[in-house]
Amino acid sequence: MAQGTGFHKAFSRPELAADEIHLWLAMLDQPPIPLAALAATLTADERERAARFRFPEHQNRFIAGRGLLRELLGRYLDRPAATLRFELSAHGKPALAGTDIEAELHFNLSHSGDRALYAVARREVGVDLERLDRGVNHAAIIERVCTPREWAAFQALPAERLQSAFFACWTRKEAIAKAIGGGLASGLRTLEVCCRADAHPDERARARDGQGCEWSVLNLEPESGWIGALAAMDVDWRWRGWRWA
Repeated sequence: MAQGTGFHKAFSRPELAADEIHLWLAMLDQPPIPLAALAATLTADERERAARFRFPEHQNRFIAGRGLLRELLGRYLDRPAATLRFELSAHGKPALAGTDIEAELHFNLSHSGDRALYAVARREVGVDLERLDRGVNHAAIIERVCTPREWAAFQALPAERLQSAFFACWTRKEAIAKAIGGGLASGLRTLEVCCRADAHPDERARARDGQGCEWSVLNLEPESGWIGALAAMDVDWRWRGWRWA
């Protein structure tokens, strides 16, 4: 299947086929009037969560991120954004609640700095987004989440490749964990999706979880200076991406 066609400008959402995953890249720093409109779609609980952030910048980004999610899903469901309700799985993965469950619409989101990346699909899906210039302790994190073979491959890399290899691997691990819905409990050290000798770093890797279900994950570059990863159940899917306008 085609892996993707890049991110394009769009306003209206296209039809979502069963074998497609739609990705939407959005800016979280919204002007006052659009931000107020997004805030009006939130529930009282969501507004309370926003108010608990210490800094206004973080409050506004939470409001924008949640409001844009509502607007986006509302378009797919042909429903007003304010009427949508969500629930969390036992591991904290968000999903649509109430009668919208019947639509069998799955979603996931990730935010980093002033960007958010949303995934919408007809199957379980997970997405992650990171800035490439973010300062991290590569070794401490990689050793904790990688398989022995992945860890050995990282140790063999030259120093100039560690930063990019780390983010490619970390986003894959995060995306597949979010798709499965178990976070670190999913057994990231048993899901071998990084530093594969048989695949280019940007190509799809396959893994099976503890229940024998097959998942696939790939890296993508939504913008210069950013890296993301997309994971979903099975391997028979393709993705398309847009910038939220």
